[in-house]
Amino acid sequence: MRYQSMDRYLIFYILFFVFHTEVNVNIVKYVYKNTNRGKFMGLEKVIHVNRWGVFEVSLNGTDEGNPFVEQTLTGIFTSKDESVCVNGFYDGDGVYRIRFMPSYEGEYSFVLHATFTKQVFSGTFVVDPPKANNHGPVHVHDTYHFSYADETPYISIGTTAYVWYLQNEQTKEQTLKTLQDSAFNKLRFCIFPKHYVYNFNDPEYFPYVGTPMDASILNESNFMDYMGKNEGNNFDKTRFVPEYFRNIEEQLQKLCDLGIEADLILFHPYDRWGFSSMTREEGELYLKYIIARFAAYHNVWWAMANEWDLFQNKSAEDFEYLANILVKNDPYHHLRSIHNCLKVYDQSKDWITHVSYQRIDLYKTVEVTNELREQYHKPVVVDEAGYEGNIQYGWGNLTAEEEVRRFWEIAMRGGYPGHGETYLNENNILWWSHGGKLHGESHLRFGFLKQIMQEMGGSEIAPHQIEWDSTCAVSENDKEEKAKGQYIFYFGFQRPGCRDFFIDDETDYAVDVIDTWNMTIRYAGVFHGRFRIALPSKQYMAVRLRKANEADLIREVDSEYKSVRLKEEHPFVAAEEKKEEPQEIPPVQKTPLIHDDLDEEDYLEPTTIKEKVQQMKPFDEEEEIVENDLDEDISEEVEIKEEAEETKEEDLDLSEVKEESDDEAELPEIVTASIPVFHTDDELEEEKEIDNLDVPVSFFKRSE
Repeated sequence: MRYQSMDRYLIFYILFFVFHTEVNVNIVKYVYKNTNRGKFMGLEKVIHVNRWGVFEVSLNGTDEGNPFVEQTLTGIFTSKDESVCVNGFYDGDGVYRIRFMPSYEGEYSFVLHATFTKQVFSGTFVVDPPKANNHGPVHVHDTYHFSYADETPYISIGTTAYVWYLQNEQTKEQTLKTLQDSAFNKLRFCIFPKHYVYNFNDPEYFPYVGTPMDASILNESNFMDYMGKNEGNNFDKTRFVPEYFRNIEEQLQKLCDLGIEADLILFHPYDRWGFSSMTREEGELYLKYIIARFAAYHNVWWAMANEWDLFQNKSAEDFEYLANILVKNDPYHHLRSIHNCLKVYDQSKDWITHVSYQRIDLYKTVEVTNELREQYHKPVVVDEAGYEGNIQYGWGNLTAEEEVRRFWEIAMRGGYPGHGETYLNENNILWWSHGGKLHGESHLRFGFLKQIMQEMGGSEIAPHQIEWDSTCAVSENDKEEKAKGQYIFYFGFQRPGCRDFFIDDETDYAVDVIDTWNMTIRYAGVFHGRFRIALPSKQYMAVRLRKANEADLIREVDSEYKSVRLKEEHPFVAAEEKKEEPQEIPPVQKTPLIHDDLDEEDYLEPTTIKEKVQQMKPFDEEEEIVENDLDEDISEEVEIKEEAEETKEEDLDLSEVKEESDDEAELPEIVTASIPVFHTDDELEEEKEIDNLDVPVSFFKRSE
């Protein structure tokens, strides 16, 4: 940088400040002191920052009065691709900072203006390609989904730890280690501290200068009496405490390094310090300060409120006012949402980029995901589907299995799931609020779900209504095609022993049986037309159909899931779906059994009445028998038996009787049926006698 009439001491300090560039992963800190160009003594210092990193300029200025409201710092950052106006902030001790996130590579210039000096600061820097783990900010993609700025698909697998950053250093480090070892790529947490059960301790710092109420009087019986109140507090909401926000910045950067998005909750009602009852003016000052400090971090999302409808001193109009401030002051247009408790906010508002949803019914929870998609035409993030745990509250004592089921339901319905955990422990450190360690089992299975989602074409899932009794998912990329590239049928808490499928008569589909709890994928073979897949009668199963390739045709089938293609003559093909006349089964035809423990050579011979009866369930004697055709069939069999007995008495060969019966009595025409045929007790007794003859009997017509 160029100098003018400076003594050697001043030159020394200029050299120190200009060339003292701190690099912290994605942050380049550029420190100014009485300089105006990026050159000094004929030498040029080229500053480099990575794309979507943080470029920061620090200036020394006045600390008199209240710099948070009396002083401003603004900058314009320009390249051939963009020109962005950014606000700076006061960071205490006479230091002002301004941060910028470049969205493009190449050379940038900047010009800074401050109210505490008449000097204009300017300089240049070069933006290099992004670091390997930095794909840029997340934005909405294809209406219902997300992607990073570089078009890499983003599949949100989120969790919540409201005030993890306010815990001791050991707990904070444990939280980061837990996240690193998990499948989570989004973390929701508050900017303000939280007042609720298990959260009675005050943090080391508060966001504002002042003193809090006496927390020693709080217990589980009276804490709700102080919810949303301001009595006993003395905070100046125009003076921020920089140390409080530096702590958040430090954690933001660590989350950046882990590739985890930070969903920052700007306001929440669980408060005893008066922060939830700020005036509009105080809220506006707070938002501008937060945006200036945090917006340059590429992994930031804005959650306007957690449970907006529980605020005692804020209306929807207030949140609309604050949302307008947020939109106008965020130069990067980060994702924005607002979260509900019992009343869903109007998610159609333009400022809301995606739906952030919490279940509002004890039983119908994640099943509304596809309804929200259709209603708002935005991505749906179910940030609170319920918490795995064992606390007394209904929202916090789900089983791990139910938590996993809800995750799968959300994902298969085209949404994005959010996790929480609330297990009691002797230290009262619950992940939902404090972070630390996860004690449950559901989180261990989210990586498997994410893998399945990634294997869906384009990594974007759309719900597909194909059958009423299962959740079906397809890829957004080919959802309009008649035969999709992939289908996933999820059965949740149902436990079928088998399942019939039909897509079309031409397309070959490779079939995978997925155990979502045990995280296994078993290959069942390649099929087309109608086919049946054997299932283990367990909950949380799914079946994936994907267009087969050459490798699938030679791949070994898992014997545990031996299945069969349903041909037209198969007894379980629905008769009402058949338009043509039924065909007879050749006398020697064998019908494969569908069962886990059978070998390839295991078959049923042509069915006899006795075998048919053995497969039947107990029958209610009072139930009306409507199988009229059955009576005719049995009568024919009885006639055959009587004729055989008479022939025996005359020492005739039984084989002759069979030939004669074949000539004189035609077997009934074969029609496929969708349900098994049941019999009365009297009929069963007759059949036992009839079955002494080894005469094949065809399947019976189903009564209309």
